[in-house]
Amino acid sequence: MPKQSKPYLFTHINVSMMKGFCLLLIFSLLGCTGTRFLKEDESFYTGADIAIQADSKVEGENRLVNTLYPYIQPTPNKTFLGSRPGVWFYYIAGVPKKEKGFRNFVKKKLGTPPVLLSDATPQKTSTILETEANNNGYFGSTVLQETKTKHKKSKVLYTINLELPFHVRNVDYSRLDSSNLTFYHTVVERSLVKENERYQLERLRKDQQRVEEVAKNNGYYYFDDRYLLFDADSLVGKRMVDVGLHYEQATPPEVTRIYKIKQVNVFPNYSLITDTTGLKYDTLIIDGFNYIDNTSAFKPKIITDVINILPDSIYRRINHEYTLSRLMSLKTFKYVNVKFIENHQDSTSLDANIYMTPLLKNSIRMQVEGVSKSNNFVGPGVELTFTNRNFMRGAEMLQLKINGAYEWQISRQQAGALNSIEFGTSAGLYLPRFVAPIRIHYRSAKYLPQTQIKVAYNFQNRLKYFQLTSFNVNYGYNWRETTYKMHELFPVDVSFVKSSKTSAAFDSLLARNTTLANSFQDQFIVGSRYSFTLNTQLREDIVTKYEVKDSRKSDFYFNGTVDFSGNVLNSIQRIRRPDIETHELFGSPYSQFVILSGDFRYYYHLGSKSKLAARLFAASGFAYSNSDNLPYIKQFASGGSNSIRAFPARSVGPGAYNVRTDPNITSNTYFIDQRGDIKLEGNVEYRFDIFKSIKGAVFADAGNIWLRKEDLSRPGSQFTNQFLSQVAVGTGIGIRYDFNFFVLRFDTSFPVRKPYLDTSNKWVFNQIDMGSKEWRQQNLVFNIAIGYPF
Repeated sequence: MPKQSKPYLFTHINVSMMKGFCLLLIFSLLGCTGTRFLKEDESFYTGADIAIQADSKVEGENRLVNTLYPYIQPTPNKTFLGSRPGVWFYYIAGVPKKEKGFRNFVKKKLGTPPVLLSDATPQKTSTILETEANNNGYFGSTVLQETKTKHKKSKVLYTINLELPFHVRNVDYSRLDSSNLTFYHTVVERSLVKENERYQLERLRKDQQRVEEVAKNNGYYYFDDRYLLFDADSLVGKRMVDVGLHYEQATPPEVTRIYKIKQVNVFPNYSLITDTTGLKYDTLIIDGFNYIDNTSAFKPKIITDVINILPDSIYRRINHEYTLSRLMSLKTFKYVNVKFIENHQDSTSLDANIYMTPLLKNSIRMQVEGVSKSNNFVGPGVELTFTNRNFMRGAEMLQLKINGAYEWQISRQQAGALNSIEFGTSAGLYLPRFVAPIRIHYRSAKYLPQTQIKVAYNFQNRLKYFQLTSFNVNYGYNWRETTYKMHELFPVDVSFVKSSKTSAAFDSLLARNTTLANSFQDQFIVGSRYSFTLNTQLREDIVTKYEVKDSRKSDFYFNGTVDFSGNVLNSIQRIRRPDIETHELFGSPYSQFVILSGDFRYYYHLGSKSKLAARLFAASGFAYSNSDNLPYIKQFASGGSNSIRAFPARSVGPGAYNVRTDPNITSNTYFIDQRGDIKLEGNVEYRFDIFKSIKGAVFADAGNIWLRKEDLSRPGSQFTNQFLSQVAVGTGIGIRYDFNFFVLRFDTSFPVRKPYLDTSNKWVFNQIDMGSKEWRQQNLVFNIAIGYPF
């Protein structure tokens, strides 16, 4: 008996000590305001407020306040529950005697220098705010400052005596080179300075940059916006301003001169270590280009076809930039540089020298990684890749890959351990152009299309259940229409999927579930697919590039995909043998289906450090004619780290069905992967910065999957007009660490609506009990993943 009481006593003491320690820590943090370290005449600077004083409501005053706040410096020390932990660490560390060591770590890593009122310089800041108010068109406005100090904490109030703003009456560009009509009309039509808009000095500056870009795209090689001046006449009356753009008086003559490209010299094998331009190489004339090389490493036409700088053409800066972009997108050059020099025979012409330094042609890379999948399978993996970056002297990339992984599924709510062994190999050939039986006219001057030919083999051994072997051959293209519009077309996408060595338990499950059995049968998938992606986060145009302040509060992403299989083959076979119900290919059936899916995402920027992200995903697949069900690898699943995070991976649905409470399934036949023909899912997530690279999130997920046809073994799984009553809902919080090149994500969530419960009990708010260990084990779901869920 005494031995049994010790653990209880020990635990009781430990709990008491922990509570005491936590209370001590909290009181310590509350007490570390840092004020006791200050001198008598010092006080902490706690920030500033801006107040507007005007005779009447002034247009744009709220926007002006938001514009002025960034000019108020410095930023006060961060506080936690009224304390300043960083300042406290800074002071208690004292003056370290060594550059390294614990004291130095505390002072520099944990500590933060105090921000005092003396650092704020209110008088200087008032002058800056007054200047910025005038620069934004509020001419004659003044700023007064007032400092309020209490308990060694000081706050500054800046009061702006705001005058009514001035607006632009006329914009005059006629003193520029109006003889070049293309240049002049472009400058006028795309002006950032609009009549009747409020005067803004920053907008004038941005317009000068825009005019420089227009000029450099119309032959003015030496053009520089520092030679441009805006005149502003505010004496025209009625609080209006006339502005005009003109050249500075001391502008050099070459700035206003149009230059042409005389010669284009291409050096495809330039060495950075040893300048090879002085060596005597063979020179070929290819479509007017001087191709200078003696290695014959590349087919000359392949290189010259992607160069936008053409001989005997007007110099255009955009052609220079696009040439760099296209040559680098060949992925066979390490460095690309273009130098322009004046032609020694014609002072109004330039010669373009294009220097390219190739990457190593062959390379081998071994990569050891931690695998994290959307179905909660994690584990170590290894991948070995051989790359040839110029396979047929046309900048083609050949990649041979071998990969393997051992994974296990992490889920407290998953009965039994699920382990998986994967092995795969592939050979891919990527060509930086369209290779097609018909001529394809690709008009983009900035991007290159890509043709992909790939053969792959993959083996998966889901221990205790089955082995799945798949072969895939695909041939297709991907290309960009613009910076933010992308297309992917695979006219040939053929797969063969074969399952083998199924366990007795899995065979028993297949015997009872005919839908699952049909989706697991050996079969060919002879299909094609097309995908379109639009992502405005990648958008770059003249509005977003030169606007005074990025007024875009929102971005959106859309991906639409159509995937179909077996239609052409089945049509041919039915013409020849209309009497056969199910046709085959090489002795195995093939799938016939069509799948449509859409993924829409919306991002609303609440500020520089937070945003609201939302996603709506809808997909539907229909198997017909030669197939009764979609193949297993083409069906949809719900639940997991990138789906409804409050439910284990692939455990939601279909419909009102719940595999984990099915009385007909024993622990020996428990297979959680639930699939469906229809999927509808919505997510919303509030993302915010916590500290430097650490970010947080609060989210809610909802959705489900359904079957198109009734499955008697899974009651409630069919899609009906009552589908909204079968939606699963979960919520949770997350912590993310941003390593710049990838994001490590930890999410914790729990369900608030369970679609498999009775109608009156689906919402489970009254069942939430965070203090209950049993509730936590049954409901809390932890997800570890790489990257954001959407």
